[in-house]
Amino acid sequence: MEIKYNRSLSGVPENQSQQPLRRITKTYIENRDPVRRNLTQLYNEDTQQINKSMLGSNNDLRRKQERVKRSFNQDILEDKENVPQHKAISSKIYTLPQEFSAITIKQKFDHTIQENKNLQKWYTDEIFFYLKEQEKKSTPLEWLKNHSIPNNLRAKMIDWMVEVLCSYKCTDQTFFVAVRTMDFYFSKCEKQLEVSDLHLCGVTSMFIAAKYEEIHPMKLSVVYEKIAHKKLSTDQIKKKESDILQTIGFDLVGGTLYDMYNLILTNCFIEQRLQDKNYKYLKKLCLYLSKMVLYDYEICGKTNYTLLASALIFVAFKIVEQLDSSFNADSQIKDVAQIIQVDQDQLIEIAAKVLNLAKNFEKHFPNLENLKKFNGFQLEDVEQ
Repeated sequence: MEIKYNRSLSGVPENQSQQPLRRITKTYIENRDPVRRNLTQLYNEDTQQINKSMLGSNNDLRRKQERVKRSFNQDILEDKENVPQHKAISSKIYTLPQEFSAITIKQKFDHTIQENKNLQKWYTDEIFFYLKEQEKKSTPLEWLKNHSIPNNLRAKMIDWMVEVLCSYKCTDQTFFVAVRTMDFYFSKCEKQLEVSDLHLCGVTSMFIAAKYEEIHPMKLSVVYEKIAHKKLSTDQIKKKESDILQTIGFDLVGGTLYDMYNLILTNCFIEQRLQDKNYKYLKKLCLYLSKMVLYDYEICGKTNYTLLASALIFVAFKIVEQLDSSFNADSQIKDVAQIIQVDQDQLIEIAAKVLNLAKNFEKHFPNLENLKKFNGFQLEDVEQ
């Protein structure tokens, strides 16, 4: 069946039914509308003129840059030619008058402690005796007698502190502040602490010490994830931090064992009595021994820092005496005891205990190897 389309119904006259439909395009509209055609032509002409002017300005800018570069290179060449003349002028300007030629400038001797550049020799004596007077208030003693924490577990905590703080590149002072903060908290805390509290106290003490001593301290997120291994929540750490600081009365400025032995060495001018190599070896020995004695509660828990520091210095003197025959340890320790005003008999008694601990450390504290791992050294290491 064939269906025919009636064009008359679509509104197209019958006489146009045979004509093909014209395609309505933009060109067709412009041809039919002269105004639109003229506007399009003017737009095209303006666009061409703008493009030509931009191209010309770019060429001008490029030519200006080349002229500036050529002039700059020419100035450099002229300066190079006049270099001898400039040197002569500068030498005349900076030549000192004859009145100053007779003045001799002595080289300044550095009496400062290497780990603390701001501690000048003029204040060492006052600082030491001030800290010594404050020891009765700020130095913790017998801090475990009111708690159910055994000595060997505290020693494991100290060994773990050595590993953590050395791994995170913290200073030695941060370690000693952390240990003092934890022990000071134990001595001041009226509540009886259990073994389960030791981990939280140790982690928080390191966190406090790092914030107090380090320029870039450990973040709480690092303590939570990397150090506590997510076994302690951030709220627990923050609450324990507040508890520790309030219990010790925010007293973080008391002297540590690290402070005391450095002040004694500086105040007694030991550096002038030894060669540079031997003095560095002596400082390494004192650092190792001072960390070592903090493991032993029977030594560090019953001795103040001044007497303990002088005792470990005496042990270090005896070792250095074997390297330098001109250095007399007995006479030197007599001068030290007289300067820092401690009893020499007590000093020798504590030094014997420190020496015994150094010889039998592995027997007293088996499987605690972080001190030797991170602070062990030999004389060859000091020379390098």
